[in-house]
Amino acid sequence: MKDKTGKGKDKIPKLFDGSVNELTKPSKKKGEKDERKGDLKKTKKQKTLYISLDMNRKLIELYGDEGRRQSIIVEDAVNLYYYLKKAIGEKNFDELMSVVRREDPEFLRGYISKFKI
Repeated sequence: MKDKTGKGKDKIPKLFDGSVNELTKPSKKKGEKDERKGDLKKTKKQKTLYISLDMNRKLIELYGDEGRRQSIIVEDAVNLYYYLKKAIGEKNFDELMSVVRREDPEFLRGYISKFKI
């Protein structure tokens, strides 16, 4: 018997695609960590990022000036963005980003001088 989508109604949906052994393993004690998770700060994952040619130029310039890996520069930038947004709030962060998008270091320096650092 088929429904409107053309798929059989009598089929049982697949709920788990792992092995039966994974389902029957005893659960971990509260103090034990799952080996697969590891340390999130040390475990690496490959990502493909599509960035503008201008951002790529800036990343290469930072890479050349600082001599650090590009992935470390990106990680630092994400941490800065994440914690700065949490620290100063959404409204102030959006205002700061609008100043940053001007790409004028002098104007940005003047804007930042208003904050107590």
